[in-house]
Amino acid sequence: MNVYGAVLCAGFGTRMRPLTDVLPKPLLPFLNTPIVTYALQLLAEANVTRVALNLHHLPDTIPLVVDLLAPRLGVSPVYAREWDILGTAGGVAGQWAALGRPEGVLVVLNGDSVTDVELGPIIEAHIASGAGVTLVTRPKTEGQPGRVFLDAHGNLAGIRDYRSGAAVASEVEFTGIHILSSTVLSRLSIEFGDIVDELYGPMVAAGDTIRSHTVGGFWAALDTPQLLFDTSLAVMADPSAFRLAPLEITESERLWIYGPDGIDGAAQFAAPVFLGMNVQAAAGAQIGPNVVMDGTEVASGTRVRNAIIYGAGRIEGQWENLVCVAGKTATIQGA
Repeated sequence: MNVYGAVLCAGFGTRMRPLTDVLPKPLLPFLNTPIVTYALQLLAEANVTRVALNLHHLPDTIPLVVDLLAPRLGVSPVYAREWDILGTAGGVAGQWAALGRPEGVLVVLNGDSVTDVELGPIIEAHIASGAGVTLVTRPKTEGQPGRVFLDAHGNLAGIRDYRSGAAVASEVEFTGIHILSSTVLSRLSIEFGDIVDELYGPMVAAGDTIRSHTVGGFWAALDTPQLLFDTSLAVMADPSAFRLAPLEITESERLWIYGPDGIDGAAQFAAPVFLGMNVQAAAGAQIGPNVVMDGTEVASGTRVRNAIIYGAGRIEGQWENLVCVAGKTATIQGA
């Protein structure tokens, strides 16, 4: 059966402002890598090569980056531009249309969260089951809403306020990964709507089977500057927790410096620090702890700690407890 991919990229990124005033959230760097890259990498690992991305907020920026990434990852992107934002239901319908509405299976991921789940076995299980929909879920964690309810067979007994009538055996969280067969996709229209209210809820209420595939592993919704910072620090503390982490796992002092020629030998570091290829640091610069940075020149005497900084040019003074992207800065609580 043919399998296609879709990455949802059209949202405004409201909770990530002001950073998303200059970049859509899927292009914000997580550990020096645009967030959308991780979704594309997961699809490529599962041999899903034809991928649709929907666009709305700052729509011309995403193809510029994805078209550069695509050959390296082995995917072929198509774009579904939304002149009026369509939500998850209309967005998925538009992506399916951009692919030509082929028969088969569509694997939908969010372009603003990161996970390292292996999609191949989940896709195979979905196809073998004959179900119209499989939602990838994870065990409910403290402070998360859950609101996906499973019966004793691992199928949905409820989602949000919709119920099937079956006894609820457990409550889990939705990871934002959906697998839909074309027979179900045909029920969606290219109009604004929420996919739970338009499709999954009515299916559950009607007694149609929606499968759940519950996984462990790494998952993070990077919804705010604080979450971007906290998740970056968590992976720097233990790169093995996230198998796609672009950090070499060593027994060193957790100083990842990928452009050492730009670093003066008298610059001072306190781990953990991750510097990309385009960082310069003068003698007397103090960097760390808890710093991720690229596209920046750190002047002598400048202090940087508890910060993520991209594309800031030359910086001086104190840069602490913040996330800065291309001149837009959000204050955070330090570690």
